[in-house]
Amino acid sequence: MTRRLLPLALTLPLLAGCDPQGLDLYSPTDARDYVRSCARARSDIMCRAMQPTLAAVGGPVSVLLPNTGDTEREEALTRFLAGRGTTLAAFRRDAALQAAFARANIFPVAQLRTGTLRTLDGTPYDVTCMDRGGDRSPECLIGPLRGLDDLHYLKPRADSLYATFPATPGQLIFLPF
Repeated sequence: MTRRLLPLALTLPLLAGCDPQGLDLYSPTDARDYVRSCARARSDIMCRAMQPTLAAVGGPVSVLLPNTGDTEREEALTRFLAGRGTTLAAFRRDAALQAAFARANIFPVAQLRTGTLRTLDGTPYDVTCMDRGGDRSPECLIGPLRGLDDLHYLKPRADSLYATFPATPGQLIFLPF
């Protein structure tokens, strides 16, 4: 009997000390909730940068976030900022620069559809969405990016969160700002 309870006795304190969101046991209810959740990670600079802008935007949104890990996101942002003559440290301190990133990667629509759509910063992008059949999220070509709505299973109750990747390997993993 004791042998059977030992694994349970060791597992429960471990789980009690963990953040459920860090274990991926948390299911976000919409795009804003997802961004709030991922911004809790100290390493996710993109979600943290998006939070104030999302809080200020009323109505539906479609958020674009790279489909990579935090380290890859940070490296891509570092390279992009270096090309603009600034640093990641400056980005972390500059609310206006963070807002520019957010506005460039948020569309004021609940779901992307084929056509020309504008991000919050007013930049137009040609968007082409292709149905992948069944309950699967449509794949969208969003300017230089491809994306899948990670919250598609919540439709029509939630806004969209597109996990993006470059349409051409080696290109930027987010929309430029």
